[in-house]
Amino acid sequence: MQSQNRQLAAILFTDIVGYTAMMQKNEPVAVAMVKHYISILKKTVTDYEGKILNDYGDGSLCIFPSSMAALKAAIDIQRELQNEPAVPLRIGLHLGEIFFEDEKVMGDSINVASRIQSLGQANTILFSKEIFDKTKNQPGFKAVSVGRFEFKNIDEPMEIFALSNEGLKVPKREEMTGKLKELQKRSSTKIVLTGLAIVSLIAIYFILKSFSAPQGFKGEKSIAVLPFENIEADPNEEYLSDGITQGIISNLSKVASLEKVIAWFSVRGFKKTNKTLNQISAELNVAAILSGRIQKHDNKMQISVELIEARTNKRLWGDDFEYLEKDILSIQPTVAKEIANALSATITPEEGKRISKNYTENIEAYKLYRKGRSFWDKRSMESYDSAEANYKKAIDLDPDYALAYAGLADCYTFNQKGLSQVEAIPIARDYATKALQLDSNLAEAQTTLAFIQSHFDYDWAGAKIKFRKIIKENPNYSFAHLYYGNVLLFTDEKELGLAETRKALSLDPLSATFNFVLGRNYYFARKYDSSLAQLQKNITLNPKFFSSYYFLGLVYFENKKFDLANNAFSRLPDTLTDQGYGLLTKCYGFARSGDIARAHRIFSQIPANVVKTFPVFIAYYYMASGDVQKALDYLEEANKIHTLYMLAMKVDPIFDPMRNEPRFKTLLKKMNFE
Repeated sequence: MQSQNRQLAAILFTDIVGYTAMMQKNEPVAVAMVKHYISILKKTVTDYEGKILNDYGDGSLCIFPSSMAALKAAIDIQRELQNEPAVPLRIGLHLGEIFFEDEKVMGDSINVASRIQSLGQANTILFSKEIFDKTKNQPGFKAVSVGRFEFKNIDEPMEIFALSNEGLKVPKREEMTGKLKELQKRSSTKIVLTGLAIVSLIAIYFILKSFSAPQGFKGEKSIAVLPFENIEADPNEEYLSDGITQGIISNLSKVASLEKVIAWFSVRGFKKTNKTLNQISAELNVAAILSGRIQKHDNKMQISVELIEARTNKRLWGDDFEYLEKDILSIQPTVAKEIANALSATITPEEGKRISKNYTENIEAYKLYRKGRSFWDKRSMESYDSAEANYKKAIDLDPDYALAYAGLADCYTFNQKGLSQVEAIPIARDYATKALQLDSNLAEAQTTLAFIQSHFDYDWAGAKIKFRKIIKENPNYSFAHLYYGNVLLFTDEKELGLAETRKALSLDPLSATFNFVLGRNYYFARKYDSSLAQLQKNITLNPKFFSSYYFLGLVYFENKKFDLANNAFSRLPDTLTDQGYGLLTKCYGFARSGDIARAHRIFSQIPANVVKTFPVFIAYYYMASGDVQKALDYLEEANKIHTLYMLAMKVDPIFDPMRNEPRFKTLLKKMNFE
């Protein structure tokens, strides 16, 4: 049986453009070029700690320990090969897993890198989004998206980037050919063949354009609304400009004909950014960007907005508004409708009603609600208290303010008030129910109740129906997709659940929570390689998001890499607040690794009151120690308090050793999993 050695690597393919023709035309020149190429390749790959796996004479397959090393090597190679005798080289890069069977290197990532290289031209460096994501914030690299391509034998279209540093060529999309699916190749050929006809029509087009109505937007109907800039205003009132941005996003999310509306958590990081619209659109994978400015004078607010097609930098729509401060709420539906029109999206009459709805006419209540949301976004114990206080003040001014009740429900749904689930959830349910009594279509409250119905009541079937209804009416509401994905996954509909989780992440691609949940759900679906890659990506983006380290450790355990697992667990804080399962996780890790004595020693130092808060993690510890019945004792205690840590019992590999235990089967029945 052949042995395999798997590893994650930055893969670099090189190819000399037109080498065969050059050999036929002028063999001495071609040989001199190849010698120059080989000497530069070997030296540069060595300098950046890479390795040449295959040398094809006029091309090569190399690997590097990191994306940064691979890109730096690619730049140096291209720079050196501009010297005489100049070599027309194209380079393609991708980041992924490779494996060796004896001396032969294999893996889908190799094929992907080869296909990316095939798109290139002389003096180009092309790479995948995986490489782009690792290097986009690093100085010294300038990259532009050249579009999405469908490659042969690759299921999903891939976005490809070109390095645009000085001295490098960025190929034009219409000139790029390579190992593409036949349909795309024919389309590219058709573009070239009809080029002359198009040129001959340009003059007619410009003549007719001045007499014609503007043509509808033809691109993907996807948009990111950037945080509105607050000009010359009190920084303490920035929550108002953020609130306008969030309101526009919320309204656009209700439009089914819009393919993608990026959520607030992924756009808020671009406040006062120096990044270009092209860079932002590439990070968020959208076609259009809305930016805006707010300036306050006395009791008036001047608002300027502009919608840009990122790829062409074309202005799709823009306008200036002036409102009395008390009328500011009308800006959100106005802008949302104009954006939909500019993107050639259709708003149904029912969607129009939901977009036009103002939840309060009291501007002071609105300000308090927005201030509450700004505190909520900070995600700390203190900020949740401030959020609750502001929501309650808003309700004091307007007792029929449905959004404020929905905000209060959120404060208790996720157990941020020092209460158990059993204590907190009934309060959250009451607030969400009150919100829906005031507005039965309010997505935020509907989602909260569907979350409670599934994650607390264990009414999985009923919750699925509710989530589908919410998503139908709010197709771009990221949290609805996220929670629905969890429900599907927890009930063993793994592929559907992962699809919903990926959809949620596409709507909120920079959210630490959403990136983590996808990595976690890959683990529950037992797709360990995908889980490993996703969790490592989230750790790179958000090194203090500690839950990623916990599931990274679990993935390593499933892959029998005990040292790596315990190293991941060591990154968890020991404190018993916030991420307080740190010590218990380490006990589990040492016990599962076979170091029972060390696990017992740490466990004996943990305060007894932890049992009330983290019974599931104590159950894990006893499972790893070999005491299954004791573990079941704590799982039964955990079930009584409806802890969220039990929700994945049906699919979590950690529970496999006890699946035949009658008491475990009883627990599954209590949670309506059987």
